[in-house]
Amino acid sequence: MPEGHIVSVQVGLPRTYRAANPQDDIEHEWESGIFKSPVSGPVLLGLVNLEGDGQSDLAHHGGPDRALLLYSAAYYPFWATDLGRELPLGAFGENLTVDGLNEDSVCLGDRWATDTIEIEVSQPRLPCFKVARRNEILGLNLKVIEHANGGWYARVLRQGLVSAGDVLRLVDRPHTLWTVRRAFRAYLTPRGAEADLADLATITQLSQLWKDGLARRLSK
Repeated sequence: MPEGHIVSVQVGLPRTYRAANPQDDIEHEWESGIFKSPVSGPVLLGLVNLEGDGQSDLAHHGGPDRALLLYSAAYYPFWATDLGRELPLGAFGENLTVDGLNEDSVCLGDRWATDTIEIEVSQPRLPCFKVARRNEILGLNLKVIEHANGGWYARVLRQGLVSAGDVLRLVDRPHTLWTVRRAFRAYLTPRGAEADLADLATITQLSQLWKDGLARRLSK
């Protein structure tokens, strides 16, 4: 069965930041929990958060459907080459940086477990301007969207301790055709892809945010 390894665990609480000279037409003062730092040792994973973690915009982040954000460690060398600088783990706001898994090897509805926790993939992550602000790289969020490698969210099915070095093993895969990358691109496809969107909308494990978004699009 497929498996991955947790390279690093990151947490961070929401704070208010001030951009002296914002170049992206967003307000000078902004609040976010996207600044997350690696922690050593086991961290308790609850139903909505890792201990010590939090989000400011609960309409689009956090909650039971999006308790964890996972991101592939394999992209860090790619971004270092593309951007001409190295980014620290957690630079994309992820809670778990994972090795051996990415948007092509993870599917919606997947259940992944370590010896102590179990999670279920609920939606791709669509990055907003805060990814660019956090790294002080104008347009970085648009680059992430272009490459469809924003990571993926998961809900928690079994609470417990999680640590760097833990092995994630695939427990169940009910939707083999719906990889995270395919769902990411389908969701952002202009009008004309209604058949794909209708199929995507049948996935019961999707987050409520995506179910609502798909319902609005399909109703038009």
